[in-house]
Amino acid sequence: MRFLISYPQTNWDYAKFRLNRIIKGKDKSNDVFTGSPGGKIQLLEQLEPMGKYRLLDEIYPTKPFGMEYVAGEGLYFLTGLPCCVDGAPGDEHILRLNDQGEIDLVIKHPLFSQLRSLRRTKNGLLITSSGIDAILEVDLQGEIIWSWFGTEQGYSTKYGGAERTIDRDFDHRTLCYPGRLQTTHLNSAIVDPYDASKILTILFYQGKVARIDRATLELDIVIEDLNGAHHIRPHSKGYMLSNSRKGETRIFDRNFKPLNTIAGTSPLFPVKWVQDTIELPSGSHLIADCNSFNLRERDQNDRERKFNTKMPNRIFQIEPVSDDYSFNELAHSHFTKN
Repeated sequence: MRFLISYPQTNWDYAKFRLNRIIKGKDKSNDVFTGSPGGKIQLLEQLEPMGKYRLLDEIYPTKPFGMEYVAGEGLYFLTGLPCCVDGAPGDEHILRLNDQGEIDLVIKHPLFSQLRSLRRTKNGLLITSSGIDAILEVDLQGEIIWSWFGTEQGYSTKYGGAERTIDRDFDHRTLCYPGRLQTTHLNSAIVDPYDASKILTILFYQGKVARIDRATLELDIVIEDLNGAHHIRPHSKGYMLSNSRKGETRIFDRNFKPLNTIAGTSPLFPVKWVQDTIELPSGSHLIADCNSFNLRERDQNDRERKFNTKMPNRIFQIEPVSDDYSFNELAHSHFTKN
């Protein structure tokens, strides 16, 4: 099988910045990285379960986060720099790289701020705009067709303290929103694969997964006691997410009852962080063990195959693609290594 990996930060300056925050415990600070983070998307291949991984190719968009490959349409992904100094607008946007290597879709919007996840929906694209604590669904013309704002649904207290309101008519690309100014840090949202009338999202700061009714915007908390979670995904048994700070992947049935926990990093590693996990056709799980810079495939017998991504390449997302997927010369021409 083939799959893509997005790396939003590939420069050493960012790695040093992040390490400094971890050491000093500055999660609630106003610190914002103002340099060039780099960025790339790699294409990897594995020919058999638990077999070796082979790096086939890579392209270099700026700071790519969430992505999804849709057969017949292409690769949708988030890219661009956020605002890091008030008044200096960011340029976060959605691109579609089609199978011919053309960029045939670009979507920008004033409500795009600290974009994290992206999923194709029946009518458009569902994204998390973490900077404004919002889930946005945009059509392919770039119009907002559905939205949910945490600040309007009971989550109005900033992580760093004080109340927050969001002006829907303001251009939020012009303001910097570090974590302490956010209320939830929504970082993942999907249409519930078993009930299309619901949206599932991760409330990062609250350590919870919420299920939102599309029609009423009301929510139910369906999973609790998480620690820095990312990437809620469908799973053959129900649902799956990465419980990042615990260094683990957690699997739930369709009623959100816990079924299994898969260790994603060494128990001896001091600062754990599992960013994403996908279920492989073999039944194994491919886990992004970010802080040790490894992909780890774990099978049902707890055997492991490891691929080192090399510092400072820190994974954000793993995305399966077709077995013949490739980046042609035209696709490469759009991006310059930074």
